[in-house]
Amino acid sequence: MTYSQIFTVKDGYLLCITDGEVLDSESFIRWGLALVAKAQETRASKVLVDNRTFKLRLTPLDVITFADHMEKIGGNRLGLRLAVISCVQNLDVSRLVETALVNRSASYKSFLNQKEAQEWLLGQPRN
Repeated sequence: MTYSQIFTVKDGYLLCITDGEVLDSESFIRWGLALVAKAQETRASKVLVDNRTFKLRLTPLDVITFADHMEKIGGNRLGLRLAVISCVQNLDVSRLVETALVNRSASYKSFLNQKEAQEWLLGQPRN
C-alpha cells in the first residue's frame, strides 16, 4: 500500500497529515524528504505530524537506514522541531524512529494526542 501526505500551514507551524503505510526504508525516506521539502518551501521550523492513520511496517534496519539518510542530508541541522502524533498500531516502531532521530541530534518527539504534541511543539506550558 502507499501513503498520502496533506500539508497545511497553520499559525506558528506546518501540519502534515499522513494516511496509509510504508513497508520499506526507501518509501519512508521519500516520506521524510517530502516533509523536509515542504517545511523548507513554507519556511516552517515547527512541524506537527499527524500519523494516527499512518502505519509503519518497518524493521529496525529500515528505521536506522532512514535515520542515517536524514542525518547524511543534514536533517538535524535544518532547525526543524517535529512533534509526531503516532499511530497506536505501531508504537514500538514509532519509538524506535524517535530514538534513532534524537540520537542524531534531531528535535523530534512522539505523542499519542494532539494537545500534548501542540503544547510541546509551540513551547506552551502544560496545565
